[in-house]
Amino acid sequence: MTIGRKDVVARLAVRMARHRRRVFAGWLIAVVVGLLALPHLIDSLVSPPVEVSGSESQKAAAVLADGLPSLGNDTMIAVLHSADYTSTDPVFRKSISAAIRALGRQDGVDGAMVFPLAGETEPSSVMADTLEPLRPLFHDEHTAYLLVGTSGSDRERQDRVPAQQAAVDQATQAASDGAVRTYLVGVSPFGQQMQETEIDDLLRIELVAVPAAILLLFLGLRAPVAALVPAGLAGAAVVVTLGLFSALTEVFPVDGMLMVGVNALGLGIGIDYALFVTNRFREELAAGADPEQAIATAAGTAGRTVMYSGLILVVASVSLFLVRWHIFIQAAVGAVVVSTVALIASMTLLPAALMSLARWIEWRPRWLAPRAPRIERASDGRGWLARWAEHLMRHPWPYAVAVIAGLLLAAMPLPRMELGINLERHALEGTPDRIGHEYVDEDVPGLTAAVFVLLKRQADSAEPDTQPLLAALRADPEVAAASPIENGVDLTAVLVIPRHSPDSPAVVRMVERIRSEIVPAAAPPGVPVLVGGSSALVTDLLTETSTKLWWVVGAVLALMFAMLTLVLRSLLLPLKAILMSLLATTAALGLTVLLFQGSGGDEVSASVHPGLIWPQIPLIVFVLLFGLSTDYELFLVRRIQEEYKASGDNRSSVAIGLQRTARSISLAAAILAVAFGSLLVSDISGLRVFGFAIAFALIIDATVIRLVLVPALMQIMGRWNWWFPSFGRPADNDRGGPPPEVHNPAEQISEAVPALSPRA
Repeated sequence: MTIGRKDVVARLAVRMARHRRRVFAGWLIAVVVGLLALPHLIDSLVSPPVEVSGSESQKAAAVLADGLPSLGNDTMIAVLHSADYTSTDPVFRKSISAAIRALGRQDGVDGAMVFPLAGETEPSSVMADTLEPLRPLFHDEHTAYLLVGTSGSDRERQDRVPAQQAAVDQATQAASDGAVRTYLVGVSPFGQQMQETEIDDLLRIELVAVPAAILLLFLGLRAPVAALVPAGLAGAAVVVTLGLFSALTEVFPVDGMLMVGVNALGLGIGIDYALFVTNRFREELAAGADPEQAIATAAGTAGRTVMYSGLILVVASVSLFLVRWHIFIQAAVGAVVVSTVALIASMTLLPAALMSLARWIEWRPRWLAPRAPRIERASDGRGWLARWAEHLMRHPWPYAVAVIAGLLLAAMPLPRMELGINLERHALEGTPDRIGHEYVDEDVPGLTAAVFVLLKRQADSAEPDTQPLLAALRADPEVAAASPIENGVDLTAVLVIPRHSPDSPAVVRMVERIRSEIVPAAAPPGVPVLVGGSSALVTDLLTETSTKLWWVVGAVLALMFAMLTLVLRSLLLPLKAILMSLLATTAALGLTVLLFQGSGGDEVSASVHPGLIWPQIPLIVFVLLFGLSTDYELFLVRRIQEEYKASGDNRSSVAIGLQRTARSISLAAAILAVAFGSLLVSDISGLRVFGFAIAFALIIDATVIRLVLVPALMQIMGRWNWWFPSFGRPADNDRGGPPPEVHNPAEQISEAVPALSPRA
């Protein structure tokens, strides 16, 4: 085959194949470095900053840390509990003193304050104005609480938690002969223990995903070497990506959830990209081409479509940068990097591997008898795909209406989706943070959801009158207590304790009322007011996510339409592709709500904790699904487009395109679904929700969307599928003749896997 001078993709593939020893050496070095860097990456895992850049809660945290340094820039609750002693017993009091001393010796601890003890009759001797209004909240006489102020970056605070937890628990046990135990509760302990859980889950997920993906490849291709090539490429792409993240840990924090997501996405798209190119390479070999010619053709056709697909996924992921929450930046960077590395691997490592393994690519063990190769034509009536395609072409309307109705029905639960912070009760069961939360939830659940209303004034000016504000706060039905804290210089803080835990939607509504109703009506005039604290942070996260939802959706839809229009040279087909992806995504999210919203994966009463879904999941699912589903749209529609340019017959073109791509698309989608579906074995409900939503959407996309709805709609639209303004030049559709041989990205993707045959 003659390679066109402008066919950069094919020429690059041939060059990589000719210099394969250098390519192997380069990738081997990159993979070894990535493997050696994995321990450092795992040791450096840290939850991303949980804040919205420029939000009110972020500004309040800075003001609070500056005005009340003993509270630091993050607070924890130390929960002391004993089944044998009450908190007023001398042994318990000795343990409280030991806990304060032990915490004071730890790095990053700025101060500790004892909350009023249940059963204590004497008023607080320290900070009485602040502590006494809180006394009615505490009822459990066997539990005491310390408010612990900590400082440092997110990573520093989380790295210090194990030492702080061990020190304070050992001190209280030593002071009470083991009768009093201490548990640290808060954002930093939660983040640190989530990282440990995610690392444990990662190994379990990989033990499911990798063997299942390889088994699917083997069953689909029925050729061991051909199955191992995509798996090996995907593994190399994932390891190199993690190696890159390991080198950037000082400037770009990585958490366990990102590692899990990168592994799932890298495994899925790495195998998918290599699978389509490998299938075309095998087809060319079966047609009589020599290995170098087969590589050039595979790269210039399937490889070009892979390049388009990868670029579309990268562009879609970039839209996540619009959200001012670091976890979205992390997700965007993760998707962009692993997609780019997988693309580079498919354009460099894959041609080299295929050239080296060309003589073994069709090898099968003796017990696995090869099938006789044949081509399935639209007109010969053989095979279920041919019969289905012809049947669908005769009855497009009933199938289109039925599928659309079914998908809309599946999407109906979507408006009931409730977003919020999920405390992952099941995943963290038995950890100090979870045990401490259980004691707090039974006694004073809002203690870990504290809100600070900050009144900032000029230094040494008179203290503002906060009585109207305190009265208005205490009158709110969701406020359990409100108490002032004064630094005596320039800051008055009102500590607000809600009636519910931080994962309750009622707390978010309370913060919204404080900001929009109580503060404007009752705060001292002329004094700037900020509302912060953990519950205010949750409110800002939800507000930012919901506000930027339509920005991200609009950006993705506009980018998808522009890129698909350029690639397909049609206006209706990109619109159809976008609508199909919307249907698949909303249907999958609707079923996700139906399955997970009731319990959120936790064995907790839905009336108290309604199974909240993490707010970042729907947006990230939407972006990834649009990027991933475009792969199948391109392979199917470009194959149909090729047939239409050659024959001008829309009906036969759709039927042939469906036959020739259905099995490859189904196998690719099944592998991606396995990669993300393996997240269902995780203990973390957020990962299970994420994995289910993407896996189920991919199954919907590769079955009812690509096998039924897209072909039916293309049959209905007829020649309008290919309408594109000519702008004074002859349209491609009217030029006549077949398309250029190399420049058609999806040309002749094999209809059958494993059946290989020369082109008809």
